[in-house]
Amino acid sequence: MAYSGAMIDHNPALAADAGDIKGTEAGIERPDAVTNLAWQTRAAPPTAAETALADALQAVFAERIYELPAIVARLNGIGLAAPGGGAWSEASLRAELQRLGC
Repeated sequence: MAYSGAMIDHNPALAADAGDIKGTEAGIERPDAVTNLAWQTRAAPPTAAETALADALQAVFAERIYELPAIVARLNGIGLAAPGGGAWSEASLRAELQRLGC
């Protein structure tokens, strides 16, 4: 993939869903074969929901809340909907973070 110098926010050369194959060419680039991009490990830009979750988690951590039950309670307290529109649970937050590769 040639890099045109235009600002991008993800690496279009990565597979959209690399699954559990991190460390392969579909999961992480070979440094000798591609240009180093600023967002080299993203296959697509984050969605609005993913950005909202990231922003909310940063705010929660800034409040020095680090335990999973308290994080879940705070996300629900600020009104951030879980995927599907419902309230967060420990299981749903774990599943979403795992889906996101965190």
